[in-house]
Amino acid sequence: MRIIFSFLLLLTGLNAFADVIERIEYKYYLISPGAPHEIKSELMRHSPIRQGNSSFNGRTDWYIDWNYQTTSSPHGCLLQNSRVNVRVVYILPALSEYVTDTQTIDVFNQFNTALTQHELNHGNHGLLAAREINGAFKSVRAQQNCRQMSRMLNDIGNSIVQKYAQKDAEYDRVTRNGFTEGAVIY
Repeated sequence: MRIIFSFLLLLTGLNAFADVIERIEYKYYLISPGAPHEIKSELMRHSPIRQGNSSFNGRTDWYIDWNYQTTSSPHGCLLQNSRVNVRVVYILPALSEYVTDTQTIDVFNQFNTALTQHELNHGNHGLLAAREINGAFKSVRAQQNCRQMSRMLNDIGNSIVQKYAQKDAEYDRVTRNGFTEGAVIY
């Protein structure tokens, strides 16, 4: 019976406790255009999202980290448990409660719906990356030693993060930062 239990532990890698913890945050900056033609200048003036001399209307940042415990056994190093954490932060504009012009509200809402969807798609890359890391960790089998196991897990996690960061960049290139999806204001 003991041999069967050891064999089962070796097959599963003791990964029964693997999990993804997702945390999603929304941060808004307010704009107060008096008319539709003022929306763009309000966005440029109030957006906290700056890169060089450019201002952006929305942004998504995702952060992934992982931790795990390993244990030595007669069969090598086993992954005892792991946890992957992903934090997605959306920064988006919002209209001030003092904006009452219905045309301005309608124009902003149409733009902001497209912008929000564009940013949610970026956030999905982070969520998918975390889930893929979790799945990859679950499939890791016993390694010769725990140093090798740690190196392997970190390499797996880092390569998946890099893959999804490239997907983010490609998505922005293809959509021209959301322009082709309607996330643009004139």
